Amino acid sequence: MIMRFATPLFLICAGIALAAPPKVIEQLTGKVIGVTDGDTVTLLVNKTPIKVRLDGIDAPETKQSYGNKSKQALASMVFGKSIVLKKTGTDKYGRTLGVIMLGGSDINARMIADGWAWHYKAYNDESRLTSFEATAKSAHRGLWADANRPVPPWDYRSGQRTPTVSTTQPTGQFGGYWLNSSSNVRHNSSCKYFNNTKRGRACGPNDGKPCGVCKG
Repeated sequence: MIMRFATPLFLICAGIALAAPPKVIEQLTGKVIGVTDGDTVTLLVNKTPIKVRLDGIDAPETKQSYGNKSKQALASMVFGKSIVLKKTGTDKYGRTLGVIMLGGSDINARMIADGWAWHYKAYNDESRLTSFEATAKSAHRGLWADANRPVPPWDYRSGQRTPTVSTTQPTGQFGGYWLNSSSNVRHNSSCKYFNNTKRGRACGPNDGKPCGVCKG
């Protein structure tokens, strides 16, 4: 499968000069021998494999919508290639944090610019990455082409997964109402919480109490 990238390389390269990236504490050169997902790779440095988490970005989890496509996009750019890693630290899982550079291109930034990852603002405040994300979103690139509201991976990991609708009580049976089983609040099909709560089920128009936003 050939992934097409909408963002010209010169824009990413230019962004490097204008950015205020995280402080680089070490520079490593190695070959990418594995791609776990859209923001994690395994780098072979001096015959030693190193798990690398791309700094400043957060890609969809593998089981999320566009998770595999994000992984494929990153793999198509770096797998099997020699890259320069600008190490910026170590995360709580012991993974090396850093920025992957390939031929002068900032791959971390390109994943955001091409719509395959979010800017991880909780841990990075680079304005250029925020701008790349906004442009990708407005252009409907990558995951932003999803007709449904893309769920940020940090929300997905915290438990805000889209629940499975019971096959014995399909959503369409009641014309499109969703009951949050935890709060007993009812949402209609136009609500952002419709079929998008940690616990819930399809329901009727009189079940539970109406949502304060969509009015149930």
